[in-house]
Amino acid sequence: MTRQLTMLMKNINLCPMNPTPFITFITPVYNEELNIARMLKNLFAVLNAHTEWNWEVILIEDGSKDNTRAVLQAEVLKYPNTKLLIHEVNRGYTQSLKDGLQAARGQYLMYVGADEEFDSSEIPNFVEILRKGETDILLGVRWQRNAYQLFRFFLSVIYIFFLNWMYKIRINDYNWSQAWNRKVFQKIELNSKSLFILPEIIVKAHDLGFRIKEIPSNHRGRQAGKSSVNLKIMGTALCDAIQFGIFRRSRRYVPASDKPFLASL
Repeated sequence: MTRQLTMLMKNINLCPMNPTPFITFITPVYNEELNIARMLKNLFAVLNAHTEWNWEVILIEDGSKDNTRAVLQAEVLKYPNTKLLIHEVNRGYTQSLKDGLQAARGQYLMYVGADEEFDSSEIPNFVEILRKGETDILLGVRWQRNAYQLFRFFLSVIYIFFLNWMYKIRINDYNWSQAWNRKVFQKIELNSKSLFILPEIIVKAHDLGFRIKEIPSNHRGRQAGKSSVNLKIMGTALCDAIQFGIFRRSRRYVPASDKPFLASL
């Protein structure tokens, strides 16, 4: 870990961790003081009912400007197998996700949002498919987005259509809760510094022949607070998508990397 990252991030192990967990749940958190306590309560209600899964939870507090850090530090004391990473300054969703992935020890890794738009009661639908070994990447698909305003819904549909056209694959939702086999990250690099990171994982895994499966998921809308996603962030992700698409068509593109994002455990 670089000196800069060491200065910006504190790693707090608040509870003993299970040896070699089957699945790691990763949640970046930024300005979610109104949601995070309820999100953790709902998440652990599911996890505590399934101790046979052998799980761990990693939370990344990304330099929030509200009271999120204090809420998190109090809440995680209630829960087992939990690790809290703290960024002293805001480093963005993508870096938070990367830090969570690098700290994870599970055979499978699952991204779960902190804003309560994803319903934690759906987690068994994901985990049971992973336990059966049916896929390497499991994507939740928001077939209905009733909580979206019309403009945001329109942008999402156009974005998905554009990515499918550019990459010549068929994915119905690129940016929702996802679960990955660890071996995917032992083959690929992660170069994106924007919200394009989730599509980057999917496309590179597809190019390497990893199995990808989709399952329906309910989008219930933000429970409280305001999303930090704006047109600038979305525009940056689109630019990254276009640049990667151009690079992917060149002879220089090799999906497997000799410097993969994760090393073997």
